[in-house]
Amino acid sequence: MFIRKSEKKGIITLGILTMALFVLPQTIHKSECPIFLIPYSRLSDTTQSVPLKHLVIELNSADSTTLIGVRGIGPYYAKKILRYREQLGGFHSTRQLGEIRFQYLNIDSLLPCFSVNPALIRKKELDTMSFKSVLHHPYLEYEDVQLIFNAKRKFGKINYSILESQKVLPPFKLKKIKPYFK
Repeated sequence: MFIRKSEKKGIITLGILTMALFVLPQTIHKSECPIFLIPYSRLSDTTQSVPLKHLVIELNSADSTTLIGVRGIGPYYAKKILRYREQLGGFHSTRQLGEIRFQYLNIDSLLPCFSVNPALIRKKELDTMSFKSVLHHPYLEYEDVQLIFNAKRKFGKINYSILESQKVLPPFKLKKIKPYFK
């Protein structure tokens, strides 16, 4: 009977595997036949755990390469953080990172890596802004911006203190937008 070369390889491989599974374990248990030339010796554990430096990054001045240095934040999440910072005008609390939708990242575990300097927030003049630019702020919805511009038509000039005194917006909205508008 004629056997092909590929079949010979299979037969040889099968023989080696059979020997490895059945013959070698039996010979290892016999002390008279040392299979391995290198004697077994127990080595002491030489690995040391080095504590990682806890690098604190200031969110309002960080760029994408700095954010990528944080474990778990890649280029995609760094870009999302920077885009949200631009929309807001800056972060006033590290908790605001929780408002960004991270699909595979638990931001609560990363909060100790970040700090915020509220002095770096860019405050905007409500009086000089257009309807569209105010509408781009993440905390304001279309109806809120309409209320602001109706108050602007009514009072002439508009700023945060007028919004607060005339109760143009609900108190919780005013509290959220206070750091961002003059």
